[in-house]
Amino acid sequence: MTGSTRWRMHLGWAIGTLGASLVLNSFSFLALYYLTTVVGMAAALAGTVILLGKIWDVIFNPLMGVISDRIRTPMGRRRPYLLLGALVSGVAVALLFTLGVAPWRDSIAATALIILLIGTGYTIFNVPYMAMPAEMVDNYNERSAMMSWRVFFIGIGTLAGGAAGKKLVEMFGGGEQGFATLGVLLGCAVAFFMGLTFFATRKASFTERGALRIGFVEQLRMLAGNRPFMALLGVKLTQLFGLATNTAVALFIIQFVMHRPNVGTWLLYYGLASTAVQIISIPFWLRTSVRFEKRNTYLVATVIFALASLSWLLASPAEPLWFFLLRAVVKGFSAAGLLLMGQSMLPDTIEFDFRRTGLRREGVFSGLYSIVEKFAFAIAPAILGWVLSYYGFVSKAPQQSALAVDGIRYAAALLPALYFGLSIPFLLSYGLDESKLKGTGAGRA
Repeated sequence: MTGSTRWRMHLGWAIGTLGASLVLNSFSFLALYYLTTVVGMAAALAGTVILLGKIWDVIFNPLMGVISDRIRTPMGRRRPYLLLGALVSGVAVALLFTLGVAPWRDSIAATALIILLIGTGYTIFNVPYMAMPAEMVDNYNERSAMMSWRVFFIGIGTLAGGAAGKKLVEMFGGGEQGFATLGVLLGCAVAFFMGLTFFATRKASFTERGALRIGFVEQLRMLAGNRPFMALLGVKLTQLFGLATNTAVALFIIQFVMHRPNVGTWLLYYGLASTAVQIISIPFWLRTSVRFEKRNTYLVATVIFALASLSWLLASPAEPLWFFLLRAVVKGFSAAGLLLMGQSMLPDTIEFDFRRTGLRREGVFSGLYSIVEKFAFAIAPAILGWVLSYYGFVSKAPQQSALAVDGIRYAAALLPALYFGLSIPFLLSYGLDESKLKGTGAGRA
């Protein structure tokens, strides 16, 4: 494969991340804030509805992995689902943010069903999508290079769907109508970029399913024997709790702790600084991972992000813009390392499994990996909502009590730091490196 062909393949696969990132970040940045301050749900109720709407994902994610492992089409096992996931996800995102102008805006069941639909569409797309790199690329360090494109688009999606979301709502008139306009635009963008990956990967390598058909329970038992994968699951579960909390609390802390009237503008500043540094620092983290191995690089990024989260304890109305942006820069820098290492280590663990067992079950791995993501982004906002409710947060109130403000500050600083701290033992137990991977089994068939 020539350099230009490899570049096009990497880019063609990674562009779908922009659509997936728009789904994930618009939901994590805006959903809890939107349901409480615009739709008017109590914080604890909104967090619980988000949780209940996501429970289906725990069942559907591994099922989707098994389905994508077993299908046979001329287009490969994964690609047909990219288009279906694109359509469902786009419609669901539009439905969520038009909830405020819909006749069913006060229906808890309708809200939960819409959130369920978002999770379903995202799973249909993301589980096969994340299984594809293990089939497309068989080089340990090339996987990191391929994932660098994914990290790039995650940054763009975080900025467009999350950090810039509130500012766009304000530009569209604010309130229910502003969110509705944003929702329609986001839905169209999600469907377009997810669907684009289907066409851009038409020449990508894919594998046929193996002849062995093993029950799902037995597959789970065998996966438990893949110690690097289980350690990586522990890392991602705890860190995604931290990342989900970090994004969901951002609007609350800018509006109610820092008392900025132009909330969207400040969040946009934060997103621009964070995203720019995240993209610029990708080559640094790539070189670092080659020199010092992926796990060690991951550890450094983890510690930096946890320390940066604790700086929210200092947040106040007197905080200057330069310190606010410095926090964004440090978080963006460390987030690039977190995302790049986590994403590139997943296909390594899948390759390790194939070398040990001879089985092709990338979909099962990505399905379980996606469960962790869904679980974290369901539970973390629920915990945040419960914490805010405990400290007396009042929905739709322009001002909050001193106790509620303290609760927001503590949640923004201590919860992510705690979650990232819990990830370190899992990361230390991850023992897979390039030499161990090459020395396992007989190699790729």
